[in-house]
Amino acid sequence: MKKEYYIILILLFVFDQVQIMGQKQFVVKSPDQKLEVNIVVGKADITYSVLHNGDVMIDLSPISMNLADGRSFGVNSHLSKSDTRRVDEKIYPPVYKRKVIEDRYNELTLHFKENFSLIYRAYNDGIAYRFVANLKEPFIIENEQAVFNFPSDSTAYVPYAVGREKNKFEDQFYSAFQNTYEYLFLSEWDKDRVAFLPVVVEGTKGKKVCITEADLLNYPGMYLVNNEGSTTLKGVFAPYPKKINQEVRGLKGVVRERESYIAKIDGKTEFPWRVIIVSQNDYELADNDMIYKLASPAAFTDFSWIRPGKVAWEWWNDWNIYGVDFRAGINNETYKYYIDFASECGIEYVILDEGWSVHGKADLMQVVPEIDIPELIQYAAERNVGIILWAGYY
Repeated sequence: MKKEYYIILILLFVFDQVQIMGQKQFVVKSPDQKLEVNIVVGKADITYSVLHNGDVMIDLSPISMNLADGRSFGVNSHLSKSDTRRVDEKIYPPVYKRKVIEDRYNELTLHFKENFSLIYRAYNDGIAYRFVANLKEPFIIENEQAVFNFPSDSTAYVPYAVGREKNKFEDQFYSAFQNTYEYLFLSEWDKDRVAFLPVVVEGTKGKKVCITEADLLNYPGMYLVNNEGSTTLKGVFAPYPKKINQEVRGLKGVVRERESYIAKIDGKTEFPWRVIIVSQNDYELADNDMIYKLASPAAFTDFSWIRPGKVAWEWWNDWNIYGVDFRAGINNETYKYYIDFASECGIEYVILDEGWSVHGKADLMQVVPEIDIPELIQYAAERNVGIILWAGYY
C-alpha cells in the first residue's frame, strides 16, 4: 500500500492539472524538476509557457494549425481527455557521436474532439511539442501558428536566410541555409527578414534558449520572423510549391509559383516537433541530444554500409594549394595531394566537390578530361582513404 501511495505522489509532483473559470491548466515537469511547461487550454485558444527553476524562458504563447476547409487544431477546440506517461529508456544509435543516449522525459498528451492531439514532452534539457492529426481523409494545412514570446528584450544569435533573387519576401525561402549569425536584440530584428533554425536567445541569468525543430518529414521547415520589432518570434513557413522550374544548370528546382497553403496531408499524421532547448552553460547546447531522441527511427536496419569519418574538403580552400610542382586545381594531381594528406593525418575521406563533372550537363557520367575517377578511387583505396563524389543540390 505504501508503494502505491508513493507512486501517486510522484505522479502528482511531475504532472499537475487544474481547472479555472473554464480553462484547463496542465503542468509537465522534467525528470529533474528544474524545467516545466505550463499549458492552458482555454475556450478560444491553447497557450503554453516554459520555466526553468522558476525563471520564465518562454512567456505565455499561443499555438494552433489552420486547415484550408475552415477547421482548426487549437482554436475553439474541445478537450476530451488527457494521458500522461514517464519514460526512462536507452537508445543505442547505429551512427552517432555517442554509443548510448539516455532517453528520459515526462509526457502529456491532450486529446481533442476535433480529431487531433497535442503532445508535450519535458526533458531535463528542453521542452518539445507536436500536433498529431487523427483524420482519416486527406486535408490541407493552410498555416501553422508557432509563437515564442520572450519575457524581455533579450539578445539573440540570428542567422538570416539569404535568398537568391531578393525581390520579394518569399525569395528568402530559396535559401542555402548558410550565413553568419548576427548578434542583436530581439527588437532590432530586421522586420523584412526571416531566420533559419536554430536561433539562440539569451535568457535570464545567462541561460540560453535554443529554438529549433525535429522529425521534419513531408512538411515545410520552420523559419522565424519578428515583423513587429517586439520580443516575440513567430514561425513562418514556405507556401506549397505550385510551379517548379529546373534551373541552375539543370541541377536545382526553383519554385516560381506557390499555393495559398503550406502542406498537403494524406490523413493521420504526426507533425514536426517544435523544440525549445534550455541550457545553463553554453557547452550544453553542443552536447544536447534532443533532436536525435525526437526523430523517427530509421526505416531500415542494415547500417553495415555506413562508415562515419572525417573528410578533407577542397571546397573550403578553393583548391588553393601551393608549394607543389604541378598546377593546382580540379585535376588528378591536386586530388592525389589531398588523398596523401588525408592518409597521413588519419582522415577517412576526400570529397570531390563541384567541377569534376561536365558543367551544365547534369549528367554524372560525363566527367571533365582533367579527372580520372577510377584512378583516384584506386589511388585512395591503396592509402585507406574513401572518395565522396558531390553530385548536386536540390
